Amino acid sequence: MSMCFRQAARRTLLCTAGSTSKQGIKFGTHHHLHNKNSVAAAAAVSSSSSTTTTVFQREFSAAKKKQAVNNKIKEPTYEERKEAEKKLRRETWEKKQARLDRLKTRRDHSPKDVKKTLFRSWWDKELMYHNKLQRMAKKEGKPWRIRVAAMVERLPVVTPDVEEWEQDYIDLRDFLMTYGKEYPAETGFMFAPDKPEDHVVESDEELIAGLPFTPAPRETEADASGDVKTLDRQLKTRLYLTIKTDSEGNLSGPRWTLPSTLVENNESLLAAAERAVSDSVGSDLKLWCPSNAPMAVNMRVYNNKLPESFRENYFGEKIFYYRVQYDNTGGGVDEAAMKADDYAWLTREEVVDRIEEERGKHQAKFFRYML
Repeated sequence: MSMCFRQAARRTLLCTAGSTSKQGIKFGTHHHLHNKNSVAAAAAVSSSSSTTTTVFQREFSAAKKKQAVNNKIKEPTYEERKEAEKKLRRETWEKKQARLDRLKTRRDHSPKDVKKTLFRSWWDKELMYHNKLQRMAKKEGKPWRIRVAAMVERLPVVTPDVEEWEQDYIDLRDFLMTYGKEYPAETGFMFAPDKPEDHVVESDEELIAGLPFTPAPRETEADASGDVKTLDRQLKTRLYLTIKTDSEGNLSGPRWTLPSTLVENNESLLAAAERAVSDSVGSDLKLWCPSNAPMAVNMRVYNNKLPESFRENYFGEKIFYYRVQYDNTGGGVDEAAMKADDYAWLTREEVVDRIEEERGKHQAKFFRYML
């Protein structure tokens, strides 16, 4: 019955309105009449001819679409949408550039990524050259010969020297630590008023003088004499075993390089690296290999002037470099069993200088970045 009363009330309101008004109201869920008294009241209002009756119409989406068509709303064309998107991209780019200009005033003018840019300027050309060699070898149908080189490394024995700014920080930190924690005076935890002698920081020389033993010197006799065949030198940095040999088939004769050898059949690269060291300087050195993966790889094209017995039918060599560390529990270089012409324990800078003197700056950069 309530549904009939609601339909009757709605029909009465719509029919009695006539042409008195075109205004509308929503007949939503909350505007329904739920009892007979409300329906009767609505019928009484609608039957009054002396008052103006308002026509309430419900809004539907279809009506909106129809009204939009009647108002001839023009949809943007493809060209207009494309132009709007282009304008949005241009505005976004201009905002980004404006932000970058503002950031320039908030940063210092020191150059950025200097070492990275310097490395990339060498590495990009090196990679292009290696790719070119790969294509040339494939075009000629010649294989590559595999060679393994070992970077025998002695780790630093003592800590390196600190920078001046780092020493200033250490001194300031030690001075502040002499004060300790501060508590309120009423707690009674604090000592007597501070005295200047309570906050004196001893220097390194004063600390060493108070030790019950004499520490070993950081600079050894080998550093003073320039002896490069001993491990008791350059204790603050790393040393690398280098040999002078002509086993690589050099036209210019023996030259300074790392211990290396050609890989034999059914031999792993790491085993070849260990054999390269033992063949060059004897088997007394005890080595520790941190990884089975090589550190770097380089390519060498055989010169046509090399003997045919050495070149055979190979296009060149791919040299894999392994990093192995010297274990001080073993012995040293066995000069009696050594096959190399000479050997030396050199720092990174010393190795680079000798490579640059014999082979040029290009190969020297490779060793500097690898070591």
